[in-house]
Amino acid sequence: MQIVRQSRRFLRQQFYGPWDMGERFTLGLEDPQSEVTVWLDGLGARRDVTQNHLMACAAPFTIGIGFDPDESELAKKSRHLVLRFCENATQQTLGEIQLEFASSIHAGSRVLCLFRRASHRNYCLPRRYIWARDLKNALRGLSPNDKDVPITPRENRAMAVFYTCPRPVVLVSVIDGDMGNLFPMNIMGPIGNGYFAFGLNSSRSVAPLVERAKKVVLSNIPVELADTAFKVRGNHRKLSINWSELPFATITPRSVGIPVPEFASRIREMHVEGMQKIGSHILFVAKTTHEETLLYGPQFFLAHGSYHAWRQRQGLDPMLVA
Repeated sequence: MQIVRQSRRFLRQQFYGPWDMGERFTLGLEDPQSEVTVWLDGLGARRDVTQNHLMACAAPFTIGIGFDPDESELAKKSRHLVLRFCENATQQTLGEIQLEFASSIHAGSRVLCLFRRASHRNYCLPRRYIWARDLKNALRGLSPNDKDVPITPRENRAMAVFYTCPRPVVLVSVIDGDMGNLFPMNIMGPIGNGYFAFGLNSSRSVAPLVERAKKVVLSNIPVELADTAFKVRGNHRKLSINWSELPFATITPRSVGIPVPEFASRIREMHVEGMQKIGSHILFVAKTTHEETLLYGPQFFLAHGSYHAWRQRQGLDPMLVA
């Protein structure tokens, strides 16, 4: 039996590659992270947009980048915009996504330009292993929880490139009258000048709650409590929750007046100023009105497994993986 297991393992490694790699992995980083820089090429001098972009929608896969009004006009007309994801320690390019302008949203003094994927390249693994893993995932099919977000194989591969840059996970608190909720969120990002954008699945109950409340509080999560935070992922589908039934205690800071996890390391109050439905998600644009840091230390981030595999290939120091 041991020979059979070893043979199967050998064949799997020959077909899929010898690296441990899931769809995503958890890591602890300071926020903002400094592992990967995201560069925008195609508008003259290269621009660092690491803290000025987000995934705005899953299906169709849409990326948002914040611009000043004059810059946004140039971005809308450009046919050569490319996001490049570069690991800082080695200066190696992990992947790239060529962008195609789709639409825009005004946010105060900023313009959030939305782009679709024109093409992409993932340099984290040899291409044969990427295609083998894609085939494996395709044969498995979508899980029941993903059927309301019809992501194509190409979009899924582009999303893998996007998540070679580690992305923070937060818990969102929202209250509207007698109704309230607390749920995890990862589709989000700053777009400049104190503005922030985030996407919520349009088929989930929390989206209309946020639309009515027009105010949310985002809580950063210490990485050692990542599993605890994920225990409330089902709250996305609830109209409202009983706060006393949460798997952790909450506090209500005077500064925001909404319950947040007692372990929150940073809280940010945001007021929603605009929204737009884009495919599977509703994109909210909000202004940050209050921010305070409560604890220091590594925060909960997610990245695609191909980035983990790339680090293994490079022989770099292991990162904190939960």
